[in-house]
Amino acid sequence: MARIVNTVVFLLLLLAGAVTLMWRWSSIDAPLAGSWRDGSVTAAFDARVNRSMTVDSVLDGWLHGMLYAVTGDTGPQVRQGCPGWLFLAEETASTPQGEQNLLQRVRLAARFQATLTQRGIALVSVPVPDKVEQARAQLCGLAVSTQAQGRRLAWQRAVNDLSSYVDLHRGWPAPAYWRLDTHWNRTGAAWAAGKVATKVLAVVPAGSVAMHIGAATTQRRSGDLARLAKLDRNNPPFAPEPEYDRVAILDIEHTGGLLDDVAPPQVLLAGSSYSLNAGFIDSLQLALGQEVRQQSQDGGGFAGSLLDLLAHRQRLDGVKVVVWEWPLRTLYQPLTADERAFLQQAP
Repeated sequence: MARIVNTVVFLLLLLAGAVTLMWRWSSIDAPLAGSWRDGSVTAAFDARVNRSMTVDSVLDGWLHGMLYAVTGDTGPQVRQGCPGWLFLAEETASTPQGEQNLLQRVRLAARFQATLTQRGIALVSVPVPDKVEQARAQLCGLAVSTQAQGRRLAWQRAVNDLSSYVDLHRGWPAPAYWRLDTHWNRTGAAWAAGKVATKVLAVVPAGSVAMHIGAATTQRRSGDLARLAKLDRNNPPFAPEPEYDRVAILDIEHTGGLLDDVAPPQVLLAGSSYSLNAGFIDSLQLALGQEVRQQSQDGGGFAGSLLDLLAHRQRLDGVKVVVWEWPLRTLYQPLTADERAFLQQAP
């Protein structure tokens, strides 16, 4: 009996949502012939709602949840692959003049390496492949542009003289990404940290700092793609099945008293949000047996954290290796003002 009642309630909710959505769509300026897959319907819907009212976050989530439940639509910034797997639309699309931007970033990478070499610092470059490539089996027919498919190989061909490049594609323990997030999960982060540590240990010896992972707690995880699709507060069927993370803290045991001098870390991590997620830096420190200084920036793009570091070069005192992590999807994006300014500086 309970199952019948739940089914009736669910159908009534769908009917009520459909009536509400059809009423709102009736006055949307953009035609509804657009594809559900490219998000044009949701984009037009959002524009209409934003013009007509200030949407409460709960109502907004409910309306997007109805769209997801009825059509599978996830909005203009997110694509759905296999059921429950979300991908960033940016990773699937082509970027105008992307090849020219790639060549400029190759120049930037060479300039970064030369600048650090002058100070006796090694640069370990860690380009993070796209989720659409690393979790290819979860695409289920999701279209990916030819340009996007060739991004990693285009970079490899362009920088074959950069021996410090870390290949995170070969041997990747797929899928190793969160279903509802752009970032690698803890399996992927730990594997990537191990690959990076191998490169770093070719420059500096392994440390002997005592450290261990504490007890883990299970927490529900709200992925950035679910938030972009405005589904993060919903439950199935108005959102994909939720994900859970096992969160643990790395405990580093410092020797000596409070007044003892502690040598600064020899390794510095200047990365993007990937370096701030899934315990990547913890796994890296464990693999190296020493502390790593964190200078990563959420939303740092191709070189935001590294450029900030080079603008404050006193932070490089005592550093022997800079680990520069960045997402491959940023290669074809237009250069930032800071990137253009750095290229214009005298060598």
